[in-house]
Amino acid sequence: MKLSWTALGLLAFGVPTLAVAQKPEAVPPAFEKAAESDGGHQEEDPFDPDRSAPKRLQVQIEYIELSHEALTKLLFLAKPEGSDAAPLRKQLQQMVEKNEATALETQLIAASSGQKATLGSIHEFIYPTEYEPASGTAKPDDKPPAFPTVSFPFNPATPTAFDTRNVGSNLEAEPTLSEDGRIIDIRLAPELTWHTGDTIWQETKDTLGNISNIRMPDFYTLSASLSISCVNGQYTLLAVQSPKNAKGDTDMSRKVVMFLKCDVLIVK
Repeated sequence: MKLSWTALGLLAFGVPTLAVAQKPEAVPPAFEKAAESDGGHQEEDPFDPDRSAPKRLQVQIEYIELSHEALTKLLFLAKPEGSDAAPLRKQLQQMVEKNEATALETQLIAASSGQKATLGSIHEFIYPTEYEPASGTAKPDDKPPAFPTVSFPFNPATPTAFDTRNVGSNLEAEPTLSEDGRIIDIRLAPELTWHTGDTIWQETKDTLGNISNIRMPDFYTLSASLSISCVNGQYTLLAVQSPKNAKGDTDMSRKVVMFLKCDVLIVK
């Protein structure tokens, strides 16, 4: 009781006393997260018009041709740390400016997320696929008759069915944007097609020298069909292929490098 009366006496005369600090109570993690969300911490403004605005996905395919030796030199001991192919694309751009490589083709198309888009810069090449055999022809080893005979009209091989091949540049793309707007999952089918000539499959000649042949066209195609994920605004290496030579055959001494670049564009 002596200490209690002393404390009361000090308070009565206005002598300050020391207050003991109390340790705050621990807050459960769930309440901490709730407090942060209620405290106005916002990484994205929900009222930002760009956040809710419709978005368009731009798909760009580039074909760059160079020698096999030069490409092997670029890829030798290369160790890419990720899917970003911008360093390789920059090296090839420098080679293009020095005429050491050729920008063969560029395809660009825009589409909505989840929608299929097609592009074509083509010539519709129509060619026969089925023929009616020639009539009035003779075997190659037949000899002309010793005496003149009445000759019937010569009917060459006649096409009866046709097909169409799109020669030129074709692209099918179906991009899908992720929820965070950073990754694009895309299904692609790019294609370059050339008509390189015709092959004669059958040739006949009658006794009067009339010639009939059945020929079919030859095509050379650079194509790919794949599904891939890419980062918004980043270059991705898709494929390396061999182009054709002047005769329309595969040229192993040359290579065509195919790049993909996807960009998310805000419609406003």
